[in-house]
Amino acid sequence: MKRLLLLTFIVLAGIPSAHAQFTFTSIDFPGGTLTTARGINNHGEIVGAYRLVPPRHAFLIKEHQFIPLAPTTILGSNYSEAFKSNDRGDVVGQLFGGDGFFHGFLLRKKGALATLDFPGASDTYAYGINESGTVVGDWDLLDANGNVLAFHGFTWKDGTFTEVNFPGSGDTAVLGINARGDLVGVWDSGVTSLIGHGFVCPRGRQCFSFDVPVAGATVTQADDINAHGEIVGVYLDANGVAHAFLVAGANFTPFDFSGATNTLAWGINSAGQIVGVYLAADGSRHGFLAQAAKKGKPQ
Repeated sequence: MKRLLLLTFIVLAGIPSAHAQFTFTSIDFPGGTLTTARGINNHGEIVGAYRLVPPRHAFLIKEHQFIPLAPTTILGSNYSEAFKSNDRGDVVGQLFGGDGFFHGFLLRKKGALATLDFPGASDTYAYGINESGTVVGDWDLLDANGNVLAFHGFTWKDGTFTEVNFPGSGDTAVLGINARGDLVGVWDSGVTSLIGHGFVCPRGRQCFSFDVPVAGATVTQADDINAHGEIVGVYLDANGVAHAFLVAGANFTPFDFSGATNTLAWGINSAGQIVGVYLAADGSRHGFLAQAAKKGKPQ
């Protein structure tokens, strides 16, 4: 399956589509040539990456200020991207090491930086963290030519990795975790498959797979889940174009940033604020913040 992870990216067939109105704000690092928004916590703090000149670097938006993360460390010198932060201010993401492989990272609020490497993996990617400090992501195995042979999900807590695979899958990536410990992500039957499915693993209950109710869609990827069980993600349509979606209760809502050629939703907090990435017509990449408009009172 073509991985959307670095587009740098119950069955829903019976769930009705909704057409909520969203208010959008574009997010652009001052003077930057690229900006991504990957996660938003319940304080409204946004994490992602910016680029002035290659490579990109992880950053935080807090109180309307753009803050490069640990700029005097490897995060500021090598390729790095933040994907999620919890309400304590801990941030996870990925960085490119001097060894030629990707590594997950955990940056504590107090400044301690740790790399996360699944035992025996070629690359490790950290995509989510919750309030208890559980980190989720995926790891892969590469052949001598750098081709992906397989990828598998994981959870990490207090130094211990646990592999996570959707039942019967060939490959699994865990992309989000909420405060309760519910997991979301994407799975497929093997790396050559052109079809990908979203999944949810509620804590203590059986995992289930889902596909967006859009004719011709080939990939459904669940990227985050908030404390209310609302899920955001991205799907590919029959033409290979990426669109964002929100699943809230019994409603499925696809949405796109106005004028964008591709839109990907990556994070959602308990207030329903959504962040993601869109590609403009000129090929430039930008972050966005979206929120469903509230219904006004009858006049």
